[in-house]
Formats: sequence, C-alpha cells, structure tokens
Amino acid sequence: MADYSANESMLGYLYQARYALHAALSRIQSGSTANVRIEQLDDVSFDSPGTPTEVLQLKYHTDPSTTIPNASADIWKTFRIWLDQPAGYSFAQEPSVCRYLITTGRAATGSAAHYLRDQDRDLNKATEILTKTAETSKNDKQQDAYKMFLKLEPTERVALVSTVIVIDSEPLLDDLEADLQKKLYFAASSDKRPAFLRRLEGWWFQRCVQHLRDKTAPPITVAEIQEELELIREEFRRDNLPINPEIFDIVEKEGGDSDYVRQLQLINVTGPRLAGAVSCYVRAFAQRSEWLRDDLLAPGELSRYEERLKEAWRVRFWESREEIGESAAEAEKLKVARALYKWVEQEADIRIREMCRESFVMQGTYHGLADQRIVGWHPDFEARLASLLESEPA
Repeated sequence: MADYSANESMLGYLYQARYALHAALSRIQSGSTANVRIEQLDDVSFDSPGTPTEVLQLKYHTDPSTTIPNASADIWKTFRIWLDQPAGYSFAQEPSVCRYLITTGRAATGSAAHYLRDQDRDLNKATEILTKTAETSKNDKQQDAYKMFLKLEPTERVALVSTVIVIDSEPLLDDLEADLQKKLYFAASSDKRPAFLRRLEGWWFQRCVQHLRDKTAPPITVAEIQEELELIREEFRRDNLPINPEIFDIVEKEGGDSDYVRQLQLINVTGPRLAGAVSCYVRAFAQRSEWLRDDLLAPGELSRYEERLKEAWRVRFWESREEIGESAAEAEKLKVARALYKWVEQEADIRIREMCRESFVMQGTYHGLADQRIVGWHPDFEARLASLLESEPA
C-alpha cells in the first residue's frame, strides 16, 4: 500500500515553530534586537528593523542518519527559493544577509553541504561541486533550480554561495525541547523548566498562528517575547503559581448530582450564580491537577491551604449559628447561609500563595470541600444533605 502519511510534514511544521522560538531565544541572549518572521521572507527570518539579516530554511528528517548529497532536494529546493529574485537583482551587491540551511540530516563527507558548514568551510569547492551537479544531474524535479543557478555569472554564484551556511545534525523535535529548557536556565529552576517551557510554547504557538494568518503581518518583536518571558517568570516565583490561560475557556453550566451543587440549591443559589460556581469548581480542580502534575506545589501545600480555608469558614459558620440560635426559623437560617456564601463568593481573599490572585482557586477549592461535606453554607447542611440522599431513589 502506498504511504500517504503526513506525519513527517506535520512534524516539520511543529519543528519550524519550535526552532523559530529556539533561534529567537538564542539571538535575544546574544543581545540581538532582530524581529522574527515566519513564512514571509523564508521559513524563518530575522530583520532589524525591516531589513532582513538572516533567513532560515528548515529541513526536518525523522531519521538523523539521513545524508544530504549534492543532488539533495534539501539543497536545491532551498536554492530555488533563494534564486527567485527580481530582474536585475545582484547577490554581490545586496546588503549582508546570512542564508541558513538547517537540517536534522547529516552533510555527506566531501559534499557541497559539507564544505558550507562552519567547520571545513571551503566556498570554492562548494561552488565547484554545486556547478557540476547542476550541469550533470538528471533529476527532472530540480531542473528549474539547476538552470537558475547556472544562469548566474560565476561571480554571482560565488556571492550567493558565500552567504550560505549549512547547519546539519540539528536536534530532532523532542531533543530540541531539551535544548529549549537549557536556554531557560535564567528563568526557572531545573525542576520547573518543563512547566515553564510548556507555558511559553503555549503562548508562542498561538502567536505564530496569529502571525501566519496574515502574510503582511508585522514581525513578532523581541519586546513581545521578552515581555511574555517576564510575565511567566513572575508566575513561577516562590510566592506565585502559574495559571494556565486555557483554564478560563472552561465554562460549565451544570454540576450534576454533586453535593456542592446540592448545598447551593439548599440556599436557593440558582441560574448564573450556580453556573459560575460549577465553573469555579471545575477550573480549580483542573488547575490544581496541573500544578501537581508539574510538581509545582510543595509537599503538603495543598492540604495546608485547605486547612486555612476550613479554619476561616469554621469561624464564620459557628458565629452565624450562634447569632440565630438553635430555634431559628428557616428564613433566618437561609439569610445567614446566603450571607456566608456571599462572603466566599465576593469578599474572602485567601490565596494559596500571596501573588496567586485568581479567585476561582479559592472558590473552587471551597466547593471541593463542600462536595466532601467538610464545609457547608446552611446551618443544618449535614442533616439536610443526609435527608436528601435518603429520599432519592437508588
């Protein structure tokens, strides 16, 4: 059966986006202010400001032992793109532009690609080999590129080739992730870098999609990347925890047969307020799970946080029961219950960490405790819930 799998192409696109981030971070760390463009001047390009200084062609091979011979499509498809210039264009007279052919494959020893690497670089040998290949290769798919290369004057050929740098044996997609984590040594401790990188890449991939929607879009600026790095770094401080932006996409309307929902129904919380409570519960559960999975919480930190919430609730709960007494009418009980829940919903500000300000964390955790019947709003919540469950059919 013919193999119509698009896996390698898809991996190539993911690699392009991840490599663009890797290249951008490398240049930022070296002090460059060049902006990033994707799929505009080339696969990836850098300009400063508006004038291209570096263009990158990326060739992804899942097998790192793949060699790049003289007639390789990697080379000639790339040269075909670089040779497509307006009439009268001169490589010898253009502003200084570095053209990178970046591949996960390996340049064959003694090949043109081999002589265009930083090591063993020999422009005369590379130009000679490329010229001979263009003159003798019978590859029909690459005849256009061959003709365009041979059409150049010898000085123009050398001028073009002199701007080309081959970087071979680059890390594969998963290995590139490890390299990116190393580049973030300044932003987070080693155990937090995987989570930090996931947060950064989530933003980066979304930013790339926005950028790709419009071929005339302005570049992704260094300032944008630095600002996002700083925002994420703030979230990974000791007194903070990162909030996944996608958490806010969770909008639930019904909590099903959950005790925390029954507790709210006991005090007549319905409609949008009930839906908001359910969303808080689900968001808090998802975010806490993510923190635990990424090992961002200290041992026992979550249980200590729940104890603080329980203590704050306990003071107000028993105070309200004392105020109304044991023989209070149902209307009075509802009044203090709704006031207690209003405190949780609108007034309380008990944070798991000082700078982690999102209210859904506290509110959703309270609903989790209410679901376990550890806390409640109605003065008689335990007896009422027991009665409700006894009356429900099995």
